[in-house]
Amino acid sequence: MGVIELVDASAATALEHAAELQGHLKTAYDADALRGCSAEMHRLVGDIVSLRNAAELLKREAMR
Repeated sequence: MGVIELVDASAATALEHAAELQGHLKTAYDADALRGCSAEMHRLVGDIVSLRNAAELLKREAMR
């Protein structure tokens, strides 16, 4: 698997995870469930930021 395919697959996985979390948020009925979704969303956002940073570094490297 090449770098572009890896980044694409990672982005697709992140989007799937976000959709799952959205479903969980819609059905969350108590504070504990909401806290769990919030914590997972926080981790997901961190993963997405890391993915974006990695893609930017790869783009810069490719331009050299």
